[in-house]
Amino acid sequence: MVPALSLPLPTLPATRTANDRDPIGRDVNPNAAVERPKPAMEPVSLPPELQADYAALRKLGMFDGVPNGALADALRAGGLHRRTIERDAFLLDPIGLAAGETAPVFFVVEGQVAAAVFEESDLAERHALQVRLAGLTEEEREEESLIKPPPLARVARKNVALFTAGDVFNGAALSHARGAPLAFYAAAPTSVVAVDQRTVAELAARHPAFEARFQRAIHIARERLAFVSGVKQEILDFFVRQGISVAGEMVRVRQLDLCIDCKLCEEACEERYGARRLTLGGFQLGMLDFVYTCRTCTDQRCIDPCEYDSISFDPKRKEVVINEATCTGCTACAQACPYGAIDMVEVFDSASPTFKGAFKDRLEKKGALAFGGGAPRMARPRRIANKCDHCGAYGDQACVSACPTGSLIEVDTYDLFRERSAIAAAMARSGYDQDAPGPRDEVLPTGPFTEGLSVRNGGKARIRRGRFWPMAFWVIGLTAWTLCLAEILLRLYMPAKSLQFWLLGRELVGQDAAGILEHVEFRAGDRLAVWCGVGGTALMVIAAIYPVFRRIRMFRWLASNTMWFDFHMMSGTVGPLFVMLHAAMNFASWGAAAFWSMLIVVISGVIGRYLYTQVPDMMNGRELEELDHARAFAAARTQNPVALSEIDRELGAHGQRADAIARSAGVLRALVWLVSEDLRRPARSWKRRKRLAKLGVTGATRRDLVRRTSRLLRVHRARVIAPKAQLLLHSWKKVHVPFTVLMTIFTVVHVWDVWDRAW
Repeated sequence: MVPALSLPLPTLPATRTANDRDPIGRDVNPNAAVERPKPAMEPVSLPPELQADYAALRKLGMFDGVPNGALADALRAGGLHRRTIERDAFLLDPIGLAAGETAPVFFVVEGQVAAAVFEESDLAERHALQVRLAGLTEEEREEESLIKPPPLARVARKNVALFTAGDVFNGAALSHARGAPLAFYAAAPTSVVAVDQRTVAELAARHPAFEARFQRAIHIARERLAFVSGVKQEILDFFVRQGISVAGEMVRVRQLDLCIDCKLCEEACEERYGARRLTLGGFQLGMLDFVYTCRTCTDQRCIDPCEYDSISFDPKRKEVVINEATCTGCTACAQACPYGAIDMVEVFDSASPTFKGAFKDRLEKKGALAFGGGAPRMARPRRIANKCDHCGAYGDQACVSACPTGSLIEVDTYDLFRERSAIAAAMARSGYDQDAPGPRDEVLPTGPFTEGLSVRNGGKARIRRGRFWPMAFWVIGLTAWTLCLAEILLRLYMPAKSLQFWLLGRELVGQDAAGILEHVEFRAGDRLAVWCGVGGTALMVIAAIYPVFRRIRMFRWLASNTMWFDFHMMSGTVGPLFVMLHAAMNFASWGAAAFWSMLIVVISGVIGRYLYTQVPDMMNGRELEELDHARAFAAARTQNPVALSEIDRELGAHGQRADAIARSAGVLRALVWLVSEDLRRPARSWKRRKRLAKLGVTGATRRDLVRRTSRLLRVHRARVIAPKAQLLLHSWKKVHVPFTVLMTIFTVVHVWDVWDRAW
């Protein structure tokens, strides 16, 4: 554990608007921190080179109550100074700290500083590079390559802390951790104020207000670092390592527990632009896949290397955009992007693996490939840069709209990675002018990564999707089937109350009730049965040709892929129910072959859908979840040792059973065990709750232990699924597709055979 570090994250004070912050709490306008009255203090005289530093310090809440003269004296003496650090430059590291020198205390004015553990060789290499670059002249710097080395966030063995605007941390925490050196570096362009230990002591001794603020800041820093451990530590490292801490307002993720791996998102993107701008299978953390696509970094390092101004940041859209009409294909922007978000697409060499004919056609259509006299570029480009711009020119985002299950979404980065609480943020901006309660559970929430987000409406993305139609499909379909079933039951058991009895009464005028009842019946071939057959067949046909709906542009214009998928699910469920009514439970004739084929199709479809929702859930997030539960059980074991022994016994027995199933070769056996586990889960949880109650575990502790044990049992299931996942996911299609074809053939023959008799 590294002492005296903090993990804060700002939010808005009452005097701010939503435009003054970005989603992870970084100040868009750092000078709009907190509106406070200006202290009426004596004017000071400082050298010109210190005046800007003094003005910046005077705006920091931490120094409220410190007289102007004392602040100016500290600046003149060098005990307090402001530093500006480029991204991926060390602020403080063991190599740069002279022997015996005391590390200062730092106040982050703006930007981000990360603390990370490095391998000694990597630290020495990057430190030497930084020293060399610092010693270059302006001419020598211009000769340096514009392509920067990999981000320090990825070079680090582990990122252990992150500091943003308003944070305070003690550089004396610089030490060895995890058997390797710890260093502080700028994760984004950063401004900090460094105060040496002597100056801190003098200001604290002479100005009680500063001492109180400083003590609160250090206390909160230490408390937060202790709080961020286990799963939260892994989330923090991922947050910094993958560049999400310096990303834009939104981050696009794929929910692995909802994805059916149809790749329609990639296809829709490629169809719109000629070459896709995102790729699934990005950096995964638990249940979320952070797909390969542009995240709009706050410092946009892809822009500087371009010598033709073909890539720029649009402040209105808050998006990095490529001017395809001037891009020369030099690849500098693609090489500068540390996250692989920019692709170079060949536009003339058709033999190249990166050539995209549709991409070229799109550019030619809008005249973006013109060159020579009067054109934006002089020479013919060989390739053009291609990156995601969140479909800024369209009313929706193609990839998100195309996702049939709602797996691909955009979420507010701050909602996903709340790296500090609202209280801590407000305190940092106010300069720690009041005491605050301890850390809150909302900091770095683990649920989205261990259990999933369960967001199905696109999140913050712009989508073309009817939110109420899917529910309407189910309501209409099930209501119609329920009414038909009710009519059939009335005809069989209460004929005088059936609709058919009422209709016959209007046709057979003068006929008594007994005579009418003789005509009330339900059998195969009856008019109601025929209409049930027509409705069921129509729904099954729609379900069978769903792949056509999702690929033909006309159908996508009528409704989104999500709606077609929901309609496919509804028709594939309600259609067979109507067919069962149509057959009047008479399955002896050859025509019943269509029914049995349909039944196999439905069962295989249900199994396939079950697998696509269950397998990703069990294949991802296991390490994070096991770590989280292990820490929780360890904490509870001291208070409830007998109860935890009971839980250990249950987990041990279940784990042995799971291992035995995993070692068996049968896919069918694994599937049966998987389904039976889900069916037994409610009863098992109820019994576990009763056992823990008898052992004296009550209230929230019992509920938490029951829930965590259930989740660990699901982790055991992953041992069964892991070696058989692909077989399970692909085997159901070998049944589903062929029997869909057979069902269609039998249905057509059956309809042809009975058409004349039915009408």
